[in-house]
Amino acid sequence: MVAEECTLYKQDWTVQSSFIKVVSSVLTHKVSAVSQVQGKPTPTADTPETIAVSGASPGRSKNEEKGRQILEAAGSLFMQEGYGAVSMEQVARAAGVSKQTVYSHYGSKESLFSAAIEQKCEDYEIGYQEADKERPVEEFLQEFIQHFSDLVTSEAGISIHRVCIGEADKRTELSQLFWNAGPLPIMQRLTHYLEAQVRRGTLDIDNVHFAADQLLFMVKSDVHMRGVLGLPTEEARRELPDYLASCLKVFMKAYGVKNVD
Repeated sequence: MVAEECTLYKQDWTVQSSFIKVVSSVLTHKVSAVSQVQGKPTPTADTPETIAVSGASPGRSKNEEKGRQILEAAGSLFMQEGYGAVSMEQVARAAGVSKQTVYSHYGSKESLFSAAIEQKCEDYEIGYQEADKERPVEEFLQEFIQHFSDLVTSEAGISIHRVCIGEADKRTELSQLFWNAGPLPIMQRLTHYLEAQVRRGTLDIDNVHFAADQLLFMVKSDVHMRGVLGLPTEEARRELPDYLASCLKVFMKAYGVKNVD
């Protein structure tokens, strides 16, 4: 009796397996046919249709794309409305996502503000890579100060600076957030680069921190200050390329090592 039941069970399982294979085959052929009609290859585990997320930029996942949307929306709102007047709900609406999504990405309004500042600095490529220390000093510094100048004289750079000054009395933590997310990392990157050049013997600097301060504050120029004060900047902007070249010349005259082979 037991043997007969086992035989029946095996036969039933065989029928079910065959049925599943037939259905799977039919579905596969239908997907393939639709894809061919639309001029698309049948998606597999390795094709872009399976890997890529609709609407996402190349190299970014859907999650990263949402994070970027949130940062851009938050940055615009902070510049227009000020930090205190902006709510996470406003950011969510402007970014086209849920409030929960904003919190899942950044946790708090403070973290969102810091991330927006960090992203803006990354957008302007103000950094120092290990390979940069092998480049000619003036070539690297010219590129570095140009990117820094582009940032601090941009509409975004000027606007966020105004926000921090305008709310400094009421929200001292805001100024600290801005300092930690923007100016401090930039200063540290430049300081690390200058230290590397001093070790290589291409620069002669007694106090690297002072030297980094001097260069960055020179580069900010009156374009930044006039912009923060709401004054016209057109004429100063026309002179900016010559001014930046002059800043670099002054810096190299003070700290450059002569006759380096």
